[in-house]
Amino acid sequence: MNRKLVTVALLVAFQNSWAMTLNEAIDTALKKSPLIHIEKEKINQSIEEKRVKKAKNLGSINVVGSYTTYNIPRTLAPIVPPISPDIVTSKEIGTLGLKYDVMLFNGFSDLRSIEIAELSKKISKTDFALSKEQLIYNIKSIYFKILTLKKERVSALSYQKALETLQSKVEQEYELGKKAKLDLLKVASELEIAKYNSLNIDNSIKILKAKLASLIGVEKIDSVEDIYDEEKVSFSVKPKNSLIYKKALLDTQKSKKGIAKAKALYYPKVAFNAYYGDNFASGEQEELWQAGVSINIPLYDFGNRNAQFQKAKIAYMISEHKLQNSYLKLKSDIVDAKERIATATAKIEALKKQLEFLTKIEETEKIKYQNGVSDVYDLLLAISKKRKAESDLIGATYDLTMQKAYLNLLVGEK
Repeated sequence: MNRKLVTVALLVAFQNSWAMTLNEAIDTALKKSPLIHIEKEKINQSIEEKRVKKAKNLGSINVVGSYTTYNIPRTLAPIVPPISPDIVTSKEIGTLGLKYDVMLFNGFSDLRSIEIAELSKKISKTDFALSKEQLIYNIKSIYFKILTLKKERVSALSYQKALETLQSKVEQEYELGKKAKLDLLKVASELEIAKYNSLNIDNSIKILKAKLASLIGVEKIDSVEDIYDEEKVSFSVKPKNSLIYKKALLDTQKSKKGIAKAKALYYPKVAFNAYYGDNFASGEQEELWQAGVSINIPLYDFGNRNAQFQKAKIAYMISEHKLQNSYLKLKSDIVDAKERIATATAKIEALKKQLEFLTKIEETEKIKYQNGVSDVYDLLLAISKKRKAESDLIGATYDLTMQKAYLNLLVGEK
C-alpha cells in the first residue's frame, strides 16, 4: 500500500513539474503574454481606423425628425404657385425623413487620411514584430541566466566540496598535531562563505524562474532544459533591413502624408446633401424632398491654415532627423555588438587557458601544503582563484550568448 502511495505521489509530482525548453518558453509567451495581445489589438485598432476613414468618404444617411410649436400658424409646406386658399397651416408641425450628406471634394483630405491610416496599420504591424523580438530577447536573457546560474551552482558546490574535503584533512592533521588550529579556522571561514554563495545562487535561480514564468504568462516553471547551441547569429547585416529602421521610415512617410493633408485646408470644399420626408400638422401630411450641392471657399482664417501646414512640415522634418538618427545609431550599435562578441570570445579563450594554469597551480599548492612547505592561505588562495576563473568563464559564456542575442534583436528582419 505504501509503495502504491509513493508511486502515485511521484507520478503526480512528475506531471506537475514543468521542464521547459527555450522554444517552448518563446511559443508560450507568443500565445499568452499580455504584451503580445496588446500589440495585436493595436493592429486591429489600426485596421478599424482605416475602415472609419474609408466609410467617411461615402457620407452618411440619417433619420431626422422634429416637432416644433410656433407662436403663429405656419404652412405645412412651402408656398408655391399656384397659390391656393386652402393651404394647410398650423402652430404645431412635425417632420420625419431621411437625410444624406457626403463630401464631394475637400482637397483630397479624406484620401490622405486613408493613406495615413494605411501607414498607421503598417506601423502597428512593425511594432508588433518589434515587440515579439524584444519579448524573445527578454526571455532569452532570463533563460540563459538561469542556465548560467545552474552551471555556477555546480562550480560553487564543487568548490564547497573541495573545502569540506580540505577541512576534514586539516582536522585530522590538527588532531595529530601536524597542523595549527589557525589553519582550521581559515578553512572553516572560507567554507562558510562558500555555503552562503551556494545558497545565494539557489535563491537567484528561484527568483529568475518566477520572472520567466511571469514574462511568458504561466503560473510556475520548475526547471529549464540545457541548450548546447545557444545562439546563432549572422554578421552580414544591414541597418536598413532592421525592423527598427523600417518603423522609423514608416513614421517619416506618415509625416509626409500629413503635409499633403494640411495642404487640403487651402482648397474649397464641395458637399452634396439630399432630404426626403414628410411634414405633419392638423391631421395632414405633405411629402417633401430636396437635393443640392454646396461649396465653401476659404478666404482668410488669421493664419490658422498656415500654422497647421508649418506644424506638419516641422513634424516631417523631425521624423527625417529621427530616421537618420535611427540609421546612425543602428550602425553604431551593430558595430558595438560585434566588437563585444569578439571581446567576449577572446575573453573565453583567455579564461580557458587561465583555468588550465590555475588547475595546475592548485594541484601544486595541495602537494606543497601536504608536505608542510607552504601555508594553508596559499592553498586557499589557489583554490579560490580557480573557483573565480570558473565563475568568470561561465559569466563570459553568458555574456557572449546575450551579445549575440542583442545583435539578432538589432537586425531583426521581417
